[in-house]
Parts: sequence; structure tokens; C-alpha cells
Amino acid sequence: MPTRPATLRLATLNICGLPPALSRLPPLEVRAAEIGRRIEASNLDVFNLQEVWGGRSLATVRRHLPSFPFAAWRRAVHGGPAGGLVTFSRYPLDEPRFRSFSGTAPRTSSLAFRAQRAINARRQGMLATAISGWNVVIGNAHLTANKDGDWSPGSRYYRFHEEQVAVLHTFLREVRSPETTLTVVSGDFNIAADSKLYPLITEDGAWRDPFRDSDAVTYHPEFLPAGATGHRIDYVLLSGDEARFPVLDSDTLFAEQLTTEDDTKIWASDHVGLTTRVGLDGVAGAGPTTISGTR
Repeated sequence: MPTRPATLRLATLNICGLPPALSRLPPLEVRAAEIGRRIEASNLDVFNLQEVWGGRSLATVRRHLPSFPFAAWRRAVHGGPAGGLVTFSRYPLDEPRFRSFSGTAPRTSSLAFRAQRAINARRQGMLATAISGWNVVIGNAHLTANKDGDWSPGSRYYRFHEEQVAVLHTFLREVRSPETTLTVVSGDFNIAADSKLYPLITEDGAWRDPFRDSDAVTYHPEFLPAGATGHRIDYVLLSGDEARFPVLDSDTLFAEQLTTEDDTKIWASDHVGLTTRVGLDGVAGAGPTTISGTR
């Protein structure tokens, strides 16, 4: 079994693996090649991805991450990753568990809206796996998108997201074992960090948020409707003794356009990723997470 290193370096990204007709981004094959080139050259240990829709998308991404031979995901009925969730790792992973947000639904607005969101909730969910022999659990989550951009208590998404956050925290409690000392969950929560739902996400501070004091916007404004305001809707959260597992550094990922080998500028995704480096058992380790944003 590989020796546990001094630090855990984790990144999260909604890769937007939608069919080309539903995306304004370059094809996933083009983006995955550029993303993979940079992740391969980095010192990341774990890479959480959301919206890896379908087996072809998974194969495309996996082909460009050869240094991450371990991938945790559960097969959906269509053959691809359930919930579009995949956790890549340089270290062996235990058998993953997945749960969808089935059963959650909006309580207000039209019947058509509530029915459609309830159907979408069945496709999205939470994935969890443990790094073998580390007593560390890695969670990966994707909650339903708020198409209104309104997270106020009176919005039609508010109670819906309340339910999904509650389901997520229940799931994370269930996947921990008595030996678990650190849990890290990340992903696209689709909930603004400056909304009244934020205390629910962190369970009133029970989970540490390395980006709490950051004003980082994690959905590129270029992909928002005209006049809409960007927010931080992606998260990395930690549960574990702060003295043993300190956050050593955190940064955004793919916040700028990438330059391809033929000098074309492209976005890696419509989301900005996040990276966090955590000390294991109070050992700081060497050097921050490094990922080049250009060539």
C-alpha cells in the first residue's frame, strides 16, 4: 500500500460534458486535452469532476489523465457515470457509493416546473469514496442548477435546495466509518455563497470552507445572461480536526482562458475550478498546488 504523503491536494471542476448542441464551449475532446495536459503536469492528488455525462465523455477525460489511474464512479442505466460524477486519483480508491437527489423537488411554481426539476434531481446526486488506507473520505456533489439566479428565501428554488443540502449531509454522515478522520467534499452546489442558504452548506460552521473569505466567482460571467451577476457556486468543504488537517493554501483553477498548442484561446469549462491543499496530521509538506493556466 502506498505511503500516505504529507499533504492532500484536491481540485474540483464542473467540466460541462454536455452534448455540443447544448453547450457554447468547444468540444469536450478539445477541452479535455488541454485540461489533462495541465492536470498531468500538476502535483494534484485527487480531481473531482462533475457533468461527465456518458461513457464516451468518461473515456475522453480518462484518456487525458494517464497519471490518475484510479477512478471512482457508479454506472448509471445509460452506461455512463451516475450523476455525471467521477473522482480521479493518483492513489487507490475504495468502492464508491452514490445517491441521487431523487425525492427532492420544488414546492412552489407551476406543476410543469416542479415536475421537470424533480426529474432532473433524479439524474443528479452525490458520490463518495475513501482513499485506500488513509482514513480519508472524498465526496463529490452536483446539486440542481438555479436557472433563476435567485437564492432568496422567497425564490422557487430555496426549499428545493434546502432539501438537497440536507440529503447531502445525511449521505456524508452515512459514508464515514468510525476510522474516518478527514472528509473532503467538493463540487458544483449551484448555491450562491452570499445567500441565506450558506449556513446550511457549512452546517453552521461544522464544515470548514477554505474559500469563505474569497469573492471568487465560479461561473464565468461570459456564460451568464446579460446583466446577471456572478457568484461562487462551487465549493470545497472539510470536516476534520483543524490542527491535524490544516488548509495550507487554496486557489481558483482555469479562471482564465487556455492557450492551445495552435495558439487558440478556449475556456476549459463554463465553471471556474477550485484547488485546496490540506496538511495530513499537521504535516505541512512542500509547495502549494501548482497548475499552469497557459501552455
